[in-house]
Amino acid sequence: MFGIKTKIKTFLGTFCLTKDYMYGRYLFNFYNNSNSISKRNFLCNHHFYVQPSEKSKAAQIAKLIDKVEICPVQNNTFFYSIDCFKTVALKNHIFDNYSVDYTDIVCSSFKEIKNKLIKSNSVYAKNEIMIIEALAHYYKRCLENEQIIRRYKEQLVGIGSLFERPAESFFEGLQRILFFNQFLWQTRHKHNGFGHLDWILYDLYKNDLKRGKITEDSAKNMIKEFFMVLHENCWFKSTMLLGDTGQIIVLGGLEEHGEYKCNELTYLFISASKELKLPEPKVLLRCSKKMPDDLLELAIDCLTTGIGAPFLSNDDVVIPALIEFGYHKEDAYKYVTSACWEPLISNDSCDQNNIQSINFAYPFIEMLNDTKFEECKSVEEILKAYKSFLAEYVKNILNNLSKIEFEEDPLFSILSNSSRKREKDIVRGGAVYNNLGLTSVGMGTVVNSLINIKKYVFEQKKYSLMELNKFRKNNFDNNENIVVELGRIDDGYGTDSKDSIELTTQIIEMVSAEFEKYRTRLGGKFKFGLSSPNYIVDANNTSATFDGRKNGDPFLVHISSKNPKSITELISFAMKLDYKGNQLNGNVVDFIVTPKLLQNNKKKFMTLFRTAFGHGVFQLQMNVVDSKTLIAAKQNPDLFPNLIVRVWGFSAYFNDLPEEYKNLLIERAMESEQVA
Repeated sequence: MFGIKTKIKTFLGTFCLTKDYMYGRYLFNFYNNSNSISKRNFLCNHHFYVQPSEKSKAAQIAKLIDKVEICPVQNNTFFYSIDCFKTVALKNHIFDNYSVDYTDIVCSSFKEIKNKLIKSNSVYAKNEIMIIEALAHYYKRCLENEQIIRRYKEQLVGIGSLFERPAESFFEGLQRILFFNQFLWQTRHKHNGFGHLDWILYDLYKNDLKRGKITEDSAKNMIKEFFMVLHENCWFKSTMLLGDTGQIIVLGGLEEHGEYKCNELTYLFISASKELKLPEPKVLLRCSKKMPDDLLELAIDCLTTGIGAPFLSNDDVVIPALIEFGYHKEDAYKYVTSACWEPLISNDSCDQNNIQSINFAYPFIEMLNDTKFEECKSVEEILKAYKSFLAEYVKNILNNLSKIEFEEDPLFSILSNSSRKREKDIVRGGAVYNNLGLTSVGMGTVVNSLINIKKYVFEQKKYSLMELNKFRKNNFDNNENIVVELGRIDDGYGTDSKDSIELTTQIIEMVSAEFEKYRTRLGGKFKFGLSSPNYIVDANNTSATFDGRKNGDPFLVHISSKNPKSITELISFAMKLDYKGNQLNGNVVDFIVTPKLLQNNKKKFMTLFRTAFGHGVFQLQMNVVDSKTLIAAKQNPDLFPNLIVRVWGFSAYFNDLPEEYKNLLIERAMESEQVA
């Protein structure tokens, strides 16, 4: 009977476009990327439900939690259940791209939190108590399900402890984290990170070892199971591309007194990632010139597998930048990251570090299309004109973002110390920090275009601005020789040349000054970085430029170079940039090396990375793969089902990527091999 009702509702939905049906259509686009099923069968075989808005967000979430199916993923170690087909309706922008600090989930309990809330009569307290009671009722439903209690008895004991006391074992800590995490996904949050798990769980791990409850090997196996559970429902958790889930685990890092903090769990998490060879959840290692050699060596060994992890973030640069921007010192030393690489203060901030991407090439092209451009007499004059267009472009973006209002968020608020202290929802004034971060693309295109203008127009006088601009406006049709000429930039972005560094610095300073003029709706600041996922998406709608790009050609990936350049030169370029002030929202040096090159030169890479950490590089990531493998995988995907590549801030199976991403990776791999 239930199946018939669902099919009738789905059939009617095709005509009246109910929210439930529209949600099903939305999900199908993701599901179909990893499963072969027709839209009709998908929509008829599942019961979709969108919980309508209520007087309070807490009431809406509570009603949804009461309706979701209990459907745990197949796993013998942990309980983890997400009903992918039911969710909540949204009025505003969802607060996501966030890494939760699970300290209270592990070291406290809902009983302790609730007892503090009961003392208040605020709307905030009532909402949080409603959420805790909804989670408790879900747990009760699990206990009333004979099949669930029979299969997950130990797991449910671990979950039940969350409502009574702090966790008492490593297993309980992991299980309680999973339990809370599943409701973030259930309520439409995306890119849910896990924060500093090696720091949070270490005492439980150490105590279990002392009591003989676990061994190092059994703990590693538990971590592997934890990873595999999170890998399930990847299609549902993904956003732009399959695998882009944002499930980031942060490890290691400097403490406030200046020492580097890591422990056995730091090594176990990386080792588990290395042995599993899964694209996600992803691991980020906070690095420093003070970190142990064997930890850096393990990180490189893990990278050698080709999974693109761990991502390397340099505390020696990131932490001072956070403090200068305005974060409290004790918070800066505890930073994690958002979904990819953007530094984040967890739980006491409602920072959204991926709110939008800026395209430096867009105002540049607007300037090129202006009638006054062709009258410019120098690069300096062009830069002055660009500054004007850039300012207007930034103004339009930040004026709009300054008005953005987030969906009320009692789930995140329940773990926020500042929200509990202020008795306000985390997005309604409960957070200490209320900043918005933007990523960026097109910097390399603008810098390289300016270098070419200087060279071919003002120095060699080979073309006039009018001639060069005419070629560009016609997408260089029948002028492939000019495309090749403009694309052959030996001293461009990503190289250790005076012009590239000076021009990049000038543009950074321009946009930084503009960002300082604006504030967010809650009085926070805006920040930006030189990396973005949109190096293909935004480029698709960007016309030809003077770096030899044709209409729609991709931008450079993060901080990288257009033509084959040595890794040392790219890192030298990145070391000379300034990442302080509002310029700290992720600055990733991105390169590709072959497995053989990395394996045969591990000590040299360790020395290179230590030099980078000590001399100003912000962050590093790399693909470890060769072009022959990528080409073969594109031609015969069935022979390479487990080939993993780094895409932007996440890794994915090569076969799951759209063609344009595969082609770009192949092109970049071939270029990197020319200078290896």
